[in-house]
Amino acid sequence: MKVAVATVPPWYMAALRFLCAGSILWLYSRVRGAAPPTLRDWRGAAISGTVLLVTANGTFAWCLQYIPSGVGALFFALSPLWNALIGAIFYRERLAPLAVVGILLGFAGMIYLVSPSGDEHLPLFATLLGIGSSLAWSIGSMLQRRYRSNDVAQMSAMQMLIACAVLAILGTATGEHLALAQFTPGALGAIAFLIVGGSLLGFSAFVWLARHTSTVLASTYAYVNPIVAIALSVWILHEPLTWHTLLGGGVVVAGVALMLLAPTAAEVRPRSAAAVDREQAV
Repeated sequence: MKVAVATVPPWYMAALRFLCAGSILWLYSRVRGAAPPTLRDWRGAAISGTVLLVTANGTFAWCLQYIPSGVGALFFALSPLWNALIGAIFYRERLAPLAVVGILLGFAGMIYLVSPSGDEHLPLFATLLGIGSSLAWSIGSMLQRRYRSNDVAQMSAMQMLIACAVLAILGTATGEHLALAQFTPGALGAIAFLIVGGSLLGFSAFVWLARHTSTVLASTYAYVNPIVAIALSVWILHEPLTWHTLLGGGVVVAGVALMLLAPTAAEVRPRSAAAVDREQAV
């Protein structure tokens, strides 16, 4: 994404990406005879797709014009922490003490990472939008579970095509312009990778995970993504790697690890009941 938005306007870049990937998945669904989507399917795809692919992914693409890609990837490491907070605040889900420690540690690491004391000198507005995009991704992940579909590929296609339309409107409204010269070999390669690796494979896998696994298990990507992203940003983009980034990022990942390793409320209750039974038996 960082390479693509270096020359291609971000809203139009994201729209083009999802137009290509969504069209491929839609044709694939038609060829294999998938049942036509219902009105409810379209409504769910419009809501979840807009939150995930426009408010989260598209906004993050815009932010990458101004922030390093490795640091930006750390924002999305907060997603499991946002999930836990949303569950605790809106669904009254109990948090284990280890989860509370992990949440506090993760946000402390992020505050340190974006503090003015670092060498990154991150712009405030783009940084806040980047952090907000990770919150939007968490909200979209929960909406993904609410609006389920029996056909993962078709649902992904619908979300991408709807997101493409919204992103194109945003690009037009903000005065973006496309020109052939913007599609450099690097930008074309980056967009092609985003279409295949990020959308056709990555996002479809995410939709499948959101449907078939728990939120905690589906969030374990947050362990790996920041590490891979920082390594690639240094290796390919030659972005600077400072001790400030390493320390802040390490604290964030450690907090996420603690939160994900903590027992959920559903796991805590059975153990407590079993302990009571043992005491009564003694």
